[in-house]
Amino acid sequence: MLESALYIVPTPIGNMQDITLRAIEVLKNATLIAAEDTRHSKLLLDHIGVKGTRMISCHDHNEEQRVEIIKNEIEKGGAVALISDAGTPLISDPGYRVVSLCAKQNVKVVPLPGPCAAITALEMAGLPTDSFLFAGFLPVKDKELREKISTLTANSVTTVFYEAPRRVKNTAKVMAEIIPEHDICVCRELTKAFESAYRMKVKELPAFLEEDENRTRGEFVLVVGPAPTKESEEVDEKVVVALKKLIETSPVKVVCSSLSDITGINRNRLYDIALKLKSNS
Repeated sequence: MLESALYIVPTPIGNMQDITLRAIEVLKNATLIAAEDTRHSKLLLDHIGVKGTRMISCHDHNEEQRVEIIKNEIEKGGAVALISDAGTPLISDPGYRVVSLCAKQNVKVVPLPGPCAAITALEMAGLPTDSFLFAGFLPVKDKELREKISTLTANSVTTVFYEAPRRVKNTAKVMAEIIPEHDICVCRELTKAFESAYRMKVKELPAFLEEDENRTRGEFVLVVGPAPTKESEEVDEKVVVALKKLIETSPVKVVCSSLSDITGINRNRLYDIALKLKSNS
């Protein structure tokens, strides 16, 4: 018997075996399932043996109207499972309004860990993960797209985007114009049969995608590395001395992040210097 609450339940992004035992338990015992698309979710529910549970749709266009139904179900002792078509609800998926409004009305919210395309892509990209930004879907209009990508020119963290297959070629061309020297990992069809990861400089991506039409098919996650470190960037000797002293008593990443905020020096540049200081000590 589940405690009365709103359960945020991640579902597989491709491979059905990625659903957790806890997610299955919640879905089997929920008294109501709020799904982004009930027809789509029924395939998963049939697969894990969930039969006869009452379902309602809960998507971008009706979330606020569904809150009252969900709240009433929980108040009378029920348990509601919130699911999206794939992955973790709220992460570029519906659910934010439901959770926000329920929380404001003191409805208990229970999040379950599980599949998320952004985190899965970060794991396989081979780019820095100590600090990253998830920015959802890239803008469709050219002006907004260029503005968004321009923010990466001096970015000090890894950035994760979702992109549609029909737009990925154009996005690659715009990126190649604005941030040609950044590293990128293009993750395609994560956890599915044709899962792929393409790692290269952004400037190489347009030609790479043009070579084979299959490379532009499926669901995409773009993982863009931080702005390239300028090895020739001058670093004041006083900063180096401070860096050397601070890393003797504090974690290197914390020190570099703080000094970068104070001095404006690229954090990755400071990190490289810190590693050399460590190896020479």
